[in-house]
Amino acid sequence: ISTFSKNKPLAQEFITFVNNYDNAKRRFELTGEVPAVTKLVDDPVIKNDPGASAVAMQSIHATSMPSIPEMNEVWGPANSALQLIATNKQDAKSALDSAVDSINMQIEANHAMMGQ
Repeated sequence: ISTFSKNKPLAQEFITFVNNYDNAKRRFELTGEVPAVTKLVDDPVIKNDPGASAVAMQSIHATSMPSIPEMNEVWGPANSALQLIATNKQDAKSALDSAVDSINMQIEANHAMMGQ
């Protein structure tokens, strides 16, 4: 819940409502949006959907994104790399290696003084 929220209790109530088992399952059935509700991983609706099942299996290995300013430097190069890969303009390894180089340079240029 955002620190800027003017009604944190209502926001929490909404989050709880939207993410309960039945509502998260129904939202998936209506929209195809894979729910972030771990109890649904074994539900046949998720298990029998190839895309949702793949996301659920991958989520076992997921970690939270760090909440650090340097993450702002990741998105541009990562998006560019994915576009190059998706349009077959560059192979995955080359595109991602270039993205990593760009990310590291941007972090060094924009955040070098923060650690001192």
